[in-house]
Amino acid sequence: MALKNKKIVVVGGATGIGFAVAGKALDAGAKVLIASRSQESLQAALCRLGPGASADRVDAGDEQSVRDFFRRVGSFDHLAMIIKAALPHDTFLSSDLNAVRAAFETKFWGQYRLARHAAEWLRPDGSMVFTSGVASRRATPGMSVVSAMNAATEALARVLAVELAPIRVNTVSPGLVDARPLDPAQPERLQKLVQYVPLARLGGAAEIAEAYLYLFGNAYTTGSVMVVDGGVAC
Repeated sequence: MALKNKKIVVVGGATGIGFAVAGKALDAGAKVLIASRSQESLQAALCRLGPGASADRVDAGDEQSVRDFFRRVGSFDHLAMIIKAALPHDTFLSSDLNAVRAAFETKFWGQYRLARHAAEWLRPDGSMVFTSGVASRRATPGMSVVSAMNAATEALARVLAVELAPIRVNTVSPGLVDARPLDPAQPERLQKLVQYVPLARLGGAAEIAEAYLYLFGNAYTTGSVMVVDGGVAC
């Protein structure tokens, strides 16, 4: 198996899609280190993941924290970056600039810092996977900030695929996702989103996680954006 005994770091691995990536990587025989800002969340996730997983705290908003984190990790094979941000949903003209800056600081610059300091420690046949979102390719009123942030993430990853080669650099672009286990009794708000999905349901965290595993394992894929959105961007 392509991932057997590989060392995989999942930033944002304590919950949601990141947790699903960690679980699938463990199932594939990898050694997995999950990381996030919350020590409590990390400990809870470790209890659920079981043997083969470890955890360490990192704050992607703090460059020194990121630098020290990767020094502790040492050499490794693959990095997944799944960072959540408070996403503004206002129109362009009514957006709060402080909220806009905060969103970019968390999701874009957080991944930027992680990639910058991970590159020194990734093995030459390894990879890093960014996370964007389907708003980068679907124009939706009220989503200008989210669209710009995700598009910037994808553009950065494409350039890094050239600059950092032979390290592979890719991006996963999720669509509308219920990061909890799939449940037909979803809240009304989530049900309303289904009307925008050709497959008529939200994606599950485990389904999105499969894209990260593919990008870890396929040695001839780099500079790509893997869209997993149920057809939203069609």
